[in-house]
Amino acid sequence: MATIREINWFPGHMRKALNRIQEKLKQCDGVIEIGDARAPFSSFPDYLDRLTEGKLKVFVFSKIDLADPVCLESQMKRMKEKGIVPFCLDLRDKKSGKEILSFLSQVRTSQDQKYQKLGFPLPIKRFMVLGIPNVGKSTFINSLSGKKKAAVENKPGKTRQEQLIHVSDKVYIFDAPGILEPNYEDKTVIAKLALLGSVKQDILPLIALSDFLLDFLKEKYPESLVKRYEVLITGENEEIFQEIAKKRGFLLSKGVLDVERARKLLLNEFKNGQLGRISLDD
Repeated sequence: MATIREINWFPGHMRKALNRIQEKLKQCDGVIEIGDARAPFSSFPDYLDRLTEGKLKVFVFSKIDLADPVCLESQMKRMKEKGIVPFCLDLRDKKSGKEILSFLSQVRTSQDQKYQKLGFPLPIKRFMVLGIPNVGKSTFINSLSGKKKAAVENKPGKTRQEQLIHVSDKVYIFDAPGILEPNYEDKTVIAKLALLGSVKQDILPLIALSDFLLDFLKEKYPESLVKRYEVLITGENEEIFQEIAKKRGFLLSKGVLDVERARKLLLNEFKNGQLGRISLDD
């Protein structure tokens, strides 16, 4: 499989946001971890998971319509075994927001017992939404509140400041900026994040990233390649991209095949779900 070189990609605004998140977590009753259903383990940073130890954890799988359903079922089981409450719902469906909000509204803490003994109303619960850039946090918050309260855009880095959002009379949400892992030991993870659109694809060389994806698809989802592009996948990667370019009529001057355009096509069509339901994590 194609090798991904080490990249310095952790921007300064993320470091500042991380310091603020650590302070805000002290005010929260729990955390809502958002992970892309196509790569839920790769798309949620381990250090954020460790940072929130001791807090109630809810994991929401975003973009479930793009993920392999068999992988999704197995991954939800693993979440439950770790003591995390998983939700696998279509966040574009209003009923999904109501289901998650109902669960959050019923969360009880040790402080609640003191309020109940004194006959006081239970305090409003506060949760922090955590995840990497462009993973679906804003879609989740809008689904939860039933209104467009968070900006949604299909590119990383939209949210820069944490926001306290009133989603119901019982639940407030801190919407934190997307945070990546400061250093991924497994460099294939950063490649997966580039394929998902959580980091800019051009942070990695086009040939390395497109070869990485093609190698993965040849091994795990060969039928998706054949069905989408009507090409043989037994040759070298360059030959396959040449065949895709030929099939699609991607030509430069003097009839030269535009292989670069074919590579970009594969990346974009995977990102947009045009190759079918595919998961990058086992």
